[in-house]
Amino acid sequence: RQTIDYMKSLQRRDGYWWFALEANETIGSEFIFLMHYLGLVDKDIEDGISRRILDTQRQDGTWAIYNEGPSCLSTTVECYFALKIAGLSADDPRMQRARGFILASGGIEKVRVFTKIHLAMFGVLPWEATPAMPVEYMLLPPWTGVSVYEFSSWARATIVPLLVFMSIKKSVSLPAGIDIDELFCTPPEKRNYSFSSKKGFLSSEQFFITLDKCLKLYEKFPLKPLRKLAMRRCSSWIWEHVKATEDIYPALAYGALAFKALGYDNESPEIKKPFEALKMFQQRYTTVDCAAMPEEIRDDGRVTPSAMREIGMEPKVASPLSPGQVRIHQQCCISPVWDTPWMVMALLEAGCSPDDPALLRAGRWLLKKQITKVRGDWAVKNPKALPGGWSFEFENDYFPDVDDTIEVLSVLHRLSIPWHEKIKACRLGLDWLLSMQNDDGGWGAFDRNQTFQVVNRIPFSDHGACLDPSSPDIVGRVLEFLASRNFSRDHRAVKKALSYVWREQAAFGGWWARWGIDYIYGTWCVLTGLRAIGWDMNDPRVQKAVAWLKSVQHADGGFGESPESYRDNVFVDWHRSVPSQSAWALMGLVAGGAAHGEAASKAADYLLAERNPSGGWDETDYTGTGFQLHFYIRYHGYRHFFPLLALARFFRATSDPAFVR
Repeated sequence: RQTIDYMKSLQRRDGYWWFALEANETIGSEFIFLMHYLGLVDKDIEDGISRRILDTQRQDGTWAIYNEGPSCLSTTVECYFALKIAGLSADDPRMQRARGFILASGGIEKVRVFTKIHLAMFGVLPWEATPAMPVEYMLLPPWTGVSVYEFSSWARATIVPLLVFMSIKKSVSLPAGIDIDELFCTPPEKRNYSFSSKKGFLSSEQFFITLDKCLKLYEKFPLKPLRKLAMRRCSSWIWEHVKATEDIYPALAYGALAFKALGYDNESPEIKKPFEALKMFQQRYTTVDCAAMPEEIRDDGRVTPSAMREIGMEPKVASPLSPGQVRIHQQCCISPVWDTPWMVMALLEAGCSPDDPALLRAGRWLLKKQITKVRGDWAVKNPKALPGGWSFEFENDYFPDVDDTIEVLSVLHRLSIPWHEKIKACRLGLDWLLSMQNDDGGWGAFDRNQTFQVVNRIPFSDHGACLDPSSPDIVGRVLEFLASRNFSRDHRAVKKALSYVWREQAAFGGWWARWGIDYIYGTWCVLTGLRAIGWDMNDPRVQKAVAWLKSVQHADGGFGESPESYRDNVFVDWHRSVPSQSAWALMGLVAGGAAHGEAASKAADYLLAERNPSGGWDETDYTGTGFQLHFYIRYHGYRHFFPLLALARFFRATSDPAFVR
């Protein structure tokens, strides 16, 4: 009850919940780069971001992509470069420690592609160090099978503006006296910026490296008859998407860079809209302890324009804090449409009534967020379906996703909103969800049938995250929802999904996950889906998964998993228990029929013991996945609503005599 009261106290005035989303410090660094490239430097923002970057630096001088993770060369280079632009001397001991790591790791020459792009835009690297991306690529129609629609939504939203930006190749000068020559390991005359592959002359990687060289020769050719048409096509695409996308970092930042390279004025809506939107979800705080930064986003002027309009406030950027104290955390994205239904679900299962006024307010806010007027990018590979999904953010009309749509539909059906108010939304949402099923029986997040592996082998894709294939975590959650709508195991969509699930089970018994770390998250989602759809939980395959969960439980009753599980696709234990991951494991045990066993009891005891004085939970670990091995997320809401949900399900399972073991 204390936890329920605390969670309700965090609800925003218009009915939603909105927690911070924390990534790594390249996001803040790149906002500093963006300000300087555009010529829109706000010194207070630059100083606030710099303080945040310095607060997150480790003792050895490095930065990582998640707390306590291995040092990351590219992240450290970007943080060093941003701090130097902001005025920190290379002689500062903190910079010296960072420089020592960078040089020992191979220097600037070894950074990833995105870091190279940010260095090339200031002339630190020549543009030839980046992949060739001729803007004419945009003219390839979808039916060719190699268009931009073969890339995932997040890659596509980045690639299209980069086609413009990297075809124009416009660099700007650094502030006077600023350079980072000290980060190179080789003198200028010996630097080799060509891409290479260790997979042999006949490999697909080598083919694209050769193609990259040919495209760079094309870029030097004076006659490009299709260039103006391609530029217009890209510019139109970018603006149409930016107009309906307010809340995600790469698309907005690269859109602003593309229009600046095209010569647009900073006061033009094409630049002003994305730039101001990015500023709107900066978090300001004063503590030097980043773990004590604000847990929740407040309605105090630091929310996006669309959210502020909803609550009757005028968009503004303001901070009551002293400029000399403020730290600024630049979020890469925001997640109110994800946070809200999960919190509602946790509260419902913890005993709140479906007609609770607070939950009804949340449900009606979610109804307003359904995307019904825009046929987004998903329609290219799914042309017959009508729009009806939900996106992750306040505003992102072109990119609704399956994961959010599942959870929103789940709570809408459970809330006591009159049927006439929600019937159309629920039917449209279900139809859209079913239409997004892939041919392999699974579901991805944003598009159908994104399996063209070639796109992960081009030089641009050194992070290997340009696809959006089916994933067991999403499929398990779809099964759980369809079961709640009385779909049977004989339904065609369900049968295909079940076949996919069993094909994807790992040899040790668990399932990997695309959007949460990793096997604990995936195994919870699949086991919950299997139980909901009526699968026999005595199936040896199910019990193998349950036995595996038990085998990785910590002595304190909790569970933890490292992001390094993604490196070799094997479970890697984390050195401490984590509330959100422990909650997932407990829900997996409950779903697998082990609610009455010792492992589930110990997990529940762990979660109860870990409650803080407010009734919530504390957690600094990154348990969300952006891009495997390259980008992880600390969702501040996960440590609250998942433990509450897990305890509620455990209590129900152990108290209800009808619950089948």
